Amino acid sequence: MTEAIAGPRCPICGNDRWHDRALPECTHCGLVVATLAFDAATLRDAIAESLRDGTPERGFALAPHARRNAAWALGLVDGEPATPCPHAVTLGMIARAREADATAAMLTDLRPHFPRPIVLLDGTPDDAASLAQAVPWAQVHAHPLNGDFAAQRNRVQALADGWVLQLDSDETPDAALLAALGWLTEAADRDGLWALGLPRRNLVDGAQSALWPDIQYRLTRAHIRFAGTVHERPVVPFERTSLALAGAIDHHLVRARVIERSRVYEAMSAGAGRPGDEAALLRPFTAAT
Repeated sequence: MTEAIAGPRCPICGNDRWHDRALPECTHCGLVVATLAFDAATLRDAIAESLRDGTPERGFALAPHARRNAAWALGLVDGEPATPCPHAVTLGMIARAREADATAAMLTDLRPHFPRPIVLLDGTPDDAASLAQAVPWAQVHAHPLNGDFAAQRNRVQALADGWVLQLDSDETPDAALLAALGWLTEAADRDGLWALGLPRRNLVDGAQSALWPDIQYRLTRAHIRFAGTVHERPVVPFERTSLALAGAIDHHLVRARVIERSRVYEAMSAGAGRPGDEAALLRPFTAAT
C-alpha cells in the first residue's frame, strides 16, 4: 500500500490527501491527476466537460467508480444534469435522553422532508414516551447505548426499510443534500449500491474545521448493518458503495466537546481517540485554490 501525502484539496471531493504513486490519486474519490500543481477551478471545469460531452481526459483520469463520484459531485447522472425528485428516505436518529429537546427541535425542522422518522434514545421507556409526546409523528424507542454505536445504529436499521439516513442529534443535512436525496438514491438503486458515503462538514464553535470531507457512510439500505463500537462503518462490499458528494451533513461541535470526545472514544476503544482528527478539527478550513 502506498503512503498518502498532503497536497492541494481535490477539486471533486475537497480531500487534501493523495496516494504517492506515479500519478497522484485522491485517497477519497479516486481522481488521478497528472500533477499536484493544478488549478482547481480549471481542472474541475475540464472534468465536468468530459463527463457531459465525452471529451478526452487530459491532465486527469477517472476509473469507473471515480467517474461516478465526480459526476454526482457535479450534479450529473449519465452526463446529464440530475433531475430533482421526491425521495422515500427514512431519517434514523440515535440520541441521548438529555438531548431530547434538541432532538425534538431538529425533527420539527426536518418534518417536511422526513414525515416518519425513527429515533432511538439512550434512555428509558419513560424518556421515549416523553419525546414521543413532543413529536407524535415520529417513532420513538429507547435502548441503552452500552458503549456500542454500531449496535445502536443497527437497532434503527432493523426498524426501517428502503433507504435510511442515519444522523446524530448534533448533525443536520444541508439544503443541497436534502434536494439530492431523491436522485441520489434512484441512481444508487439503478447501480445496485447499498451504502453511500456523505461528506460531513465539521463546524467547531460555528467555523468550519480542516477535517473535510470527513466521509460518513450514513445513507444505506435498511438491510445493511454497521460494525465498530466507535467510528462505526457499514459492513458492505466495496463495489456496493459510492461517495455521494452532492451536499453534506453539518456537524455542530464546540471546542471543549472535540477534546472530550477524543478522550471518551479512546477509553471506549484503543486508537479511537484519533489525535490526528482532533488536531484537524481544531484547525480552520482552507479551501481549494
